[in-house]
Amino acid sequence: MGLFGRSGRDGADGADGDGGYEDNAALTGVGGYEPADAPGFPAAGYGTGSPVSGKSAAEPAAEPGRGPWPAQGEKPGGTPWYAEDPAATGRAPRAEPQRIRPPSRPPARLKGRPSRALWILVAVIALGVAAMNFFGAARHHSASPSTPSQGPVTFQPEPHLVVPAVVDGWSSVAARDGSFAYDVPPSWTPEPGVVHGWDGTATSPGITLGTTASVGRGYCGSDSRHGGSGVTTEDGGNAEAAARKAVGDLVGSAYDPGAKVTYAPAQDATVQLEGLTRPARVVLADVTQGGTDACTQKHVTVGALALATATQSVVLVVYTDDTTSRADVVRLLQSYRGVPAADRTTTTPPPTTR
Repeated sequence: MGLFGRSGRDGADGADGDGGYEDNAALTGVGGYEPADAPGFPAAGYGTGSPVSGKSAAEPAAEPGRGPWPAQGEKPGGTPWYAEDPAATGRAPRAEPQRIRPPSRPPARLKGRPSRALWILVAVIALGVAAMNFFGAARHHSASPSTPSQGPVTFQPEPHLVVPAVVDGWSSVAARDGSFAYDVPPSWTPEPGVVHGWDGTATSPGITLGTTASVGRGYCGSDSRHGGSGVTTEDGGNAEAAARKAVGDLVGSAYDPGAKVTYAPAQDATVQLEGLTRPARVVLADVTQGGTDACTQKHVTVGALALATATQSVVLVVYTDDTTSRADVVRLLQSYRGVPAADRTTTTPPPTTR
């Protein structure tokens, strides 16, 4: 914010600013008159007593009792009498100059602050209003009935498709429309509506999994789990390359960058889809991590099964520590299948009260 200045009108040019006029009576020849104490001169002309007449100004005889002049023939203040005498000048005496003052301006209206009495009145009114509001609210509160506590809320889950498992004792994890499914061991929890994964960074590729399941969630903190599974897609029609890339993306995103990764030879697999048997490839990798942190998983098995189409591959990925055996990882991957419409059942879970 810039500075601002006031116009320097008071005292800027040496004027006192007390009326806005100049005393012309103190300046010779200004205003059409001479100061009263200036030396007198005869009037213009050639009459008796004028400097050009050659006659003394004392020649005219003074009439007895006439003229207010002293005996010496001079007006008080040293002015010769003939300079003002009507007999000598032939005209009426000049009036004494008067100082003319401009009419006084009305005094400026004072802008005073409100009186103390006004402030006291405002304060009394404000206190009165506050008291009325307080006591009115108290009366309203005491008169109104207490708000009843909210009762339990009933929640109705949405209907979902149920697909039978093909591995005895295991649970199926089905797609939302029931078009495909896979099975997980009894200790795992199906979470078909959950999407989880890892965001990509400058040093990790990231991966996103849908139609998921998990095991040991929260074993070492809220975000920890012993293992998990889910479905993703990869570009390209090469099933083995798609499976290897998915394994590499998960290892690079979920585990320590210095972890040792050992890939096993790819295996053949088959998938039943729409009444047909389709070829697939399975890739497994062992991940070994160092460190002394109790939450660090020392050994992890990561596997993927890829089913290729002409331009894209669908990949089921699973990762787990030693709480799930390597054999169960392979069985989980090989349970991936298409589900005929006749095997899909829609069920509505019972309502729950919370």
